[in-house]
Amino acid sequence: MPTVRKRRTIKTPSRKVTRKTANKHKRKVNVIGNKIIRDNWDKKATLRQNYARLGLLQSLNGVTGGIEVKNEEELMENEQKSLEELAESLTAEQGIIQRDDAGNIINVIVGKVKSKEELAEIMERDHEPVKAKTDVVRALEAQAANVLKVERYQSDGELVWAAKLVEKYGDDYEKMFWDRKLNPNQQTAKQLKKRIAALLA
Repeated sequence: MPTVRKRRTIKTPSRKVTRKTANKHKRKVNVIGNKIIRDNWDKKATLRQNYARLGLLQSLNGVTGGIEVKNEEELMENEQKSLEELAESLTAEQGIIQRDDAGNIINVIVGKVKSKEELAEIMERDHEPVKAKTDVVRALEAQAANVLKVERYQSDGELVWAAKLVEKYGDDYEKMFWDRKLNPNQQTAKQLKKRIAALLA
């Protein structure tokens, strides 16, 4: 026997969630953030369409839905460039399998064993900045470049803390990391090195 709530739903079919009723409650994106994006936002277009038109990336992850491909040659060229960069950053346990449209394997790229120095070099390498494709992106980059950096001043307590660590361990940041009394927040050796260098500068 149906419950009271179920009977009510059967009596009033307007309460049922259908595509028509669900669309009535669809919220439109209201841009309240950046003024440049707000001024160039098209309220009739979807979020993905707006981002694509403005030259912005909607998601840092891959594309999850259907998307219109306008220039296949440019897409293939970009894919090949990113594949080469990705292959360079692979470790010995990682690999990339390339397949054709039919699903057949056409290429297998296996990572090489890299030393710590090589990995650090890859991470610290200066990558070429991507050229802005739209006026909106250029305006956003100009706005970001003009932001004033606020210099952070260290407190007396932080200076005393850094002095105690240096006095006890010198520049052995690995031992500093394991000291639970002087390093209660368990900051890593790299974090300690960076903070102490900034504090003692």
